[in-house]
Amino acid sequence: MLSVSIFSPVIFLIAICAVSNTTAQDRFSINTSLAAVGGNLSDSSYSMAYYLYGGLRYQAQDYYLSLSLPLVFNSSGSFTQLGGMYIPNGNGNDSSGSMHGSGSQGSMMNGGMGISNLNAGIGDMYVYGSYNLIKETNTLPAFSTDGFVKFPTASPSLNIGTGKFDFNLAVSARKFIGTFSFYVQTGYLFLGNSSEANIENPITFSVGIGNNFGGGNHLLLIEYDSYSTVVTGFASPKQLSLGYAYLISSKLGYTMIGSVGLNNSTSDFTVSAGFNFTL
Repeated sequence: MLSVSIFSPVIFLIAICAVSNTTAQDRFSINTSLAAVGGNLSDSSYSMAYYLYGGLRYQAQDYYLSLSLPLVFNSSGSFTQLGGMYIPNGNGNDSSGSMHGSGSQGSMMNGGMGISNLNAGIGDMYVYGSYNLIKETNTLPAFSTDGFVKFPTASPSLNIGTGKFDFNLAVSARKFIGTFSFYVQTGYLFLGNSSEANIENPITFSVGIGNNFGGGNHLLLIEYDSYSTVVTGFASPKQLSLGYAYLISSKLGYTMIGSVGLNNSTSDFTVSAGFNFTL
């Protein structure tokens, strides 16, 4: 079966359900991907942002660790990344209650004035991990504990992120039936700025199904992701994603993911594509 490594936060929750029990053990891999994120912000203005990711992953027998750091290009007003989703912010000049922005309501971070031209800088660094608790049997699924820590490394000029450390703890179950894989995860996201009156730590939920074909060199998968309320007064973020992965060789893989936001608390769309190189 095709083995997919996590190489971008955009596809974190999707790709993890595609990791089969034939994954190469005790190996490092490096990865790179480009993501385009677009949608209406909370002030009804439209914005696009681009994320050029680089990452490193180590896969052992019962656990993995991976690191991802993006170079971000955006304009005034953008998106705050929360794990596998992008949450629309307000324009930096808007004070009417945005997801980010400089207003006193609905702000994900204490942002300053926005910029009118394209801006570039380092984004937040994510470290992901997973540990197998119970191995899969013929009748029972595999269970694991998963999580990530977000380091607030984003350039202040980008006006993105919570500006604090965030971390997620989750439990997942995975089951392979023939060429199909089934995946469900639930967790809790701790936001560093949840002490603000309007920010809440959300419960996270994901469910997905994948199918290997073409001799195990191709993978198609679909996933639904949902958070409970993040900002008081805003809808709970939800998105639907479709992914495709191709094992070009034993050491090189290609993955493409497209996501659609299901309400105005999530970016309208996200498109991501990249390569994974096993060392």
